[in-house]
Amino acid sequence: MTTTRLERGARPASSIRGDRPVSSRSTPGAGAPRPERAGRGLRADAAANRARVLLAAEAAFGERGLAVSLDEIARRAGVGPGTVHRHFPTKAALIDATLASGVDSLASEAAGLRRAPDPTEAFCAFLVTMVERGAASHALASRLAGGAGDIDAAVAEPLRALRSAMAALLRRAQRAGGIRRDLTPRDLDAIVAGAHAILVHPRGSRRLVELVCDAMRPTGAPPRRGARGRPRRS
Repeated sequence: MTTTRLERGARPASSIRGDRPVSSRSTPGAGAPRPERAGRGLRADAAANRARVLLAAEAAFGERGLAVSLDEIARRAGVGPGTVHRHFPTKAALIDATLASGVDSLASEAAGLRRAPDPTEAFCAFLVTMVERGAASHALASRLAGGAGDIDAAVAEPLRALRSAMAALLRRAQRAGGIRRDLTPRDLDAIVAGAHAILVHPRGSRRLVELVCDAMRPTGAPPRRGARGRPRRS
């Protein structure tokens, strides 16, 4: 799937638009309920089935792209074709919902880190995760763009939630003294875009994305400690 700047008009590592511009006026599915909201308020069993379909769809689209059928996705999810069609009447609707679900998942994970005991580590570790998963999202969105409905509308709400959660993690890390206080959420948009470009470079790596976070440390701050309590090596 993919992502790169969080503002509309750019490509964040948390956005999932493909390389081809998507217009709500010229694509199928415009005006339909936003896919990321469509699953709210369902009975527990229906919500569970919808989640299974989305997981199966992500895997199937990743393997076969637009060639995969809704019936094949139903088989992988362990539900009947009718269940898939009730939740997602068209393949375009399922593509939109699948891409939105990835951003929604990231937003939920970020929100869950707001009480993490080490605010700086929580912020930096999640930033790396977001960039890595965002790069995969961007690749998938590019592959599926030709069969999607209105990706912009589908991801709009989860992107707002993700940006809000990331801003909260940034503020906590700044209050803890682990991240420069002059950085703003708008700065973070550009930083995430740059980190995405670093990761997808032929010589890019997770280590280099971690160095991006280290560069946000205040001057003279001690090295950020890794998951095992050791200072990270630059």
